[in-house]
Amino acid sequence: MNYSQERIWSEAFAHLGVAVAQLTLDGTLLSANDCLCELIGYQKRDLLQKNFREFFQFEESQSECEITLSRLTAGEIFCYSTDMSAKRTDGEILWFKMAFSLIRDDETGAPRSLTVVAKDITSLKQAGQELHDSELARDELSRRMVSAQEADRTRIARELHDDIGQSLAILKIQMLRAGQPVSGDPKKTHAGLRELARELDVIAQRVSRLSHGLHSSVLEYLGLAAAVKSHCRECSEQLRIPIECYCDKGNNKLDSVVALAILRVVQEAIHNAVKHSRAEAIRVRLSSSNQHLSLEISDDGVGFDVEAARLAEGLGLISMRERIHLVGGEFNIVSNLGKGTRILVRVPAPKYTR
Repeated sequence: MNYSQERIWSEAFAHLGVAVAQLTLDGTLLSANDCLCELIGYQKRDLLQKNFREFFQFEESQSECEITLSRLTAGEIFCYSTDMSAKRTDGEILWFKMAFSLIRDDETGAPRSLTVVAKDITSLKQAGQELHDSELARDELSRRMVSAQEADRTRIARELHDDIGQSLAILKIQMLRAGQPVSGDPKKTHAGLRELARELDVIAQRVSRLSHGLHSSVLEYLGLAAAVKSHCRECSEQLRIPIECYCDKGNNKLDSVVALAILRVVQEAIHNAVKHSRAEAIRVRLSSSNQHLSLEISDDGVGFDVEAARLAEGLGLISMRERIHLVGGEFNIVSNLGKGTRILVRVPAPKYTR
């Protein structure tokens, strides 16, 4: 190769659109083109005559990678590819797919040097890490959801057995004794059927509340607005806390999945406001427009640090957020210590029919 050809090749190498370097067999940098220098943030003078291992780190076991490189420099294999990371001068970590190729002497055929082509795969690595993190988060959420379901089943079983079951057993005994004289006091008689019927009504109401918590027949037959109003009224009566509820008439023909998601958020938000926020008043507002179905739930409770809560969200917050995201909506919480909490939900109009 004459001088002019070498110059042309040198210029082409320097300005090549991919990151390329030439190494000695022990890894010392003989040359590095502009693209490589720009990617890792070093001047060419800072790279030359230094070992590439000072700038790039193997992803896999270093001993295994070194063994494979030794085979390459010995001429046993002709190329080797592996992932390596590099820390730029500004501190950013980049990832590369490094492809090493062996260059042999034209006359003797002996291994002479190495050429390495570095492809930036940082975005791919980041996407892979995000996918891995999301899979871990999904697995953790699934585990917590299963635990919550089991806890809910245990609660229902306990309520059926310890409360409703025992009440029915006592009612059965009372019915067998209905109207009969009380043992040891013939002048008194056991409760009559009318009184027992009132007790049966109380038990039936307990069963109805339990059933309503599992599946809302009001939602199914009367729509979301009626279901939200009904739940707010029941909670206000049972918990003895004022709950102001406003629902417009534009959301009674929602898709059933969206409607259920909204209702569950209302139920969970009221539960949290009473249990955790120690609220004395709650406001629920459900409205619709041509673009969105909007839900706002606010309370005057103690509030909390939203950013701190994101690091260790309880299952209730995760459940609400996931339900809304699954129907394509937006879920936000606004809260400050001592200033109450607001939950804001928006579901796009295509998710429901007016």
